[in-house]
Amino acid sequence: MIFRTTSKSRLTRTTATTTKVVRALSFAAALSGCAGPGDVSSPDGAAVRALKDRLDHHPSATAVLQEHCALPIRVVRLPAREQPSPDVLLLLDVKTADQVRTRHVQLLCGDVALSDAWNWYVPERLTAEMNHILETTDTPFGKAVTETHFHRQRLESHFPDASSGIVLENRAILRRASDNAAISLVVEDYLPAALKPQP
Repeated sequence: MIFRTTSKSRLTRTTATTTKVVRALSFAAALSGCAGPGDVSSPDGAAVRALKDRLDHHPSATAVLQEHCALPIRVVRLPAREQPSPDVLLLLDVKTADQVRTRHVQLLCGDVALSDAWNWYVPERLTAEMNHILETTDTPFGKAVTETHFHRQRLESHFPDASSGIVLENRAILRRASDNAAISLVVEDYLPAALKPQP
């Protein structure tokens, strides 16, 4: 099952978030801010918090999802035609949109959708081999750039209303270990199936 979100609404929410972060002139507030699930006492509320905790402690979202999937995580590429906003460029510390590539994917366990993610990355900060993999295959981003030994700088976590069909939204910058340069800005929506093991 493919879960689709409109690119227009996603980009609007991302721009709003990145603008807020930029205007603060510091990542500290964004790194500490996190609204909680609507009902943390419910089984789903506890499961959402557990998922968030695992994601907070692992640089690769794909690896976290793989822990509860008996099959290799499958990537489906979705259309991504929009140019990155000025705020995205600022967060990635680049000058022009030509320096950024946009990747929109859905991660599945078998045919079950676990997450929908937008990824704005900087090709010049990756190797030629990494870029070739990202451009020509469906390899998850984290797996493709493993050798950068990247870490995740969380910008914001958000728990949308249940009617959205999304249980958790994470926004983060991925930074390579060698010089802490930003290689990617990600916005990840996690779906209910991500809360439980999949056969």
